[in-house]
Amino acid sequence: MPLFEGTRAAVAGAGDLRIEQALEVVNAYGEALEAKREPIADSRELPYPKDTIKWAMLVLLGAIPDAAQREPLRAGYVSLAEWQDRAALESFGFDSARLRRRLDPLALANEFASGVTVEDRWLAASRAEQSALIGELRARGFW
Repeated sequence: MPLFEGTRAAVAGAGDLRIEQALEVVNAYGEALEAKREPIADSRELPYPKDTIKWAMLVLLGAIPDAAQREPLRAGYVSLAEWQDRAALESFGFDSARLRRRLDPLALANEFASGVTVEDRWLAASRAEQSALIGELRARGFW
């Protein structure tokens, strides 16, 4: 059974083209989630860009009146944080021009310490994005 099958049932009969498009995007995203093998995957493996998936999920969240039926979508929305741009995180470098500005030495040390390995950067990026995604849901009244 597809991951977001309950969503299709919750918006059945809406007859709105946006909802049909959103269901197509969310269904493809659900398949990608089920196929994902690593805790944090490369965002290039997503079937659509993250912004498109976010749009689709927000359309469906707005179309479903029952909060309990929204739960899988909310979880899927926050799970977008598990998809990160591997190339950007692997090519992490330090901008030495920043040293000319006044930086808090402790914050700079924490930045260096948090970026020790690629996996650490992936995890940090995922956590930061997860908080941002929850904030987006809160701002729209879905959290």
